[in-house]
Amino acid sequence: MTEYSEADSGLREVPLSALEHYDYCHRQTALIHVDGVWSENAETVRGDLSHTVVDLPGIQRRRGLTTIRSLPVWSDIHGLRGICDVVEFENRTATPVEYKVGRHQPGGPAELQLAGQALCLIEAGFDVPTGHIYSVTERRRHPVPITPVLLDRVVHATAAIREILAAATLPAARNDARCRRCSLREDCLPELTDRRRRVEPDLLTPRPLGPWSD
Repeated sequence: MTEYSEADSGLREVPLSALEHYDYCHRQTALIHVDGVWSENAETVRGDLSHTVVDLPGIQRRRGLTTIRSLPVWSDIHGLRGICDVVEFENRTATPVEYKVGRHQPGGPAELQLAGQALCLIEAGFDVPTGHIYSVTERRRHPVPITPVLLDRVVHATAAIREILAAATLPAARNDARCRRCSLREDCLPELTDRRRRVEPDLLTPRPLGPWSD
């Protein structure tokens, strides 16, 4: 693989992690990757702890299988860049493994991030028929077929993320069940930034004082 640079491709770089954020919530994507907002909660801390081993770069070879931890990958064509938790190589076949702390959700946001890693590996000349999501909670791998449809979703999501990164305003909040689990809830204020609100909240006009009793 040749080193990637934005100047060579002409594309604004999109982090692979943004693919999962985008599939979960467009506003979350902008808060993290445009405004640089990040807050911890129990789930993000557990996620950091679960990555302790795979975040340490290393190579292991056994019986024709080479396993690389914390492998940097990129795509010159699509302007993607990131780090794979684990990639297993056998001849010209590569199998990315993405670690996630929660239970696996078939078709969930993590699969888009995994497919982004696969797209980078394919561009590097490897065959990537399958990836895996490893659920720390379940202590098992879940195979994810890397199909043309899934790769096409990555391409379209990358273009959409690039538009979010260049936009002058943040996307509206979803204000649904996902917000209750989001560590950025206090930064996002989904009740006030809900795209379904018909009237914009008036935050500048003083409100009358409530009844006072001595």
